[in-house]
Amino acid sequence: MILEQYYLGCLAHASYLIGDAETGIAAVLDPQRDVDGYIEDAAKLGLTIEHVFLTHFHTDFIAGHLELRDRVGAQIHLGAKADPDYAFVPMADGSTVEMGSVHLQVLETPGHTPEGSCVLVYDLAADAEKPHAVLTGDTLFIGDVGRPDLMASIGVSAMDLAGMMYDSLRSKLLPLADETLLYPGHGAGSLCGKNLSSDTVSTIGVQRLFCSP
Repeated sequence: MILEQYYLGCLAHASYLIGDAETGIAAVLDPQRDVDGYIEDAAKLGLTIEHVFLTHFHTDFIAGHLELRDRVGAQIHLGAKADPDYAFVPMADGSTVEMGSVHLQVLETPGHTPEGSCVLVYDLAADAEKPHAVLTGDTLFIGDVGRPDLMASIGVSAMDLAGMMYDSLRSKLLPLADETLLYPGHGAGSLCGKNLSSDTVSTIGVQRLFCSP
């Protein structure tokens, strides 16, 4: 399994390239606007980017999902509650994308936004039962959770989103095994949370100590 993190310091934004070396299939999650790095690295690794995931609609930066679609033909995947003005694959809770021995499974985790989701990464060659990592987007950061108060201007109640966030954390993320690696969508400096760590990777076990509602 290949799992690479790309961290853009000026936006405190993390994105990811996940691939299976045997089949050569890859996916990019929450891409930054400049997609050249993913395409170049995929080519060096013998990978073809066939999928691109957005964990939610980003308002703090322009994502590169449409450019990846246009340049390499990647399918766009979003949570099933999303309603964009372009074609996409709706990913309901539990939906999977299989890339050889690497499986990606979507968890619908509304809270920061109504369509928010996280992605479990399974490396079947190492463990077919437990995920190796979870890519948490703006649902769970390191040291904080995603803010539920950023959508009031378009009529989405912060109280309603806070309730969704509580349920998402309790029922979807905190039950994961302690050793599950946690890769967030942002780090310190992002306005999407209030107390984000400068660390770029943690574990569910460590974050359970700090973020349990």
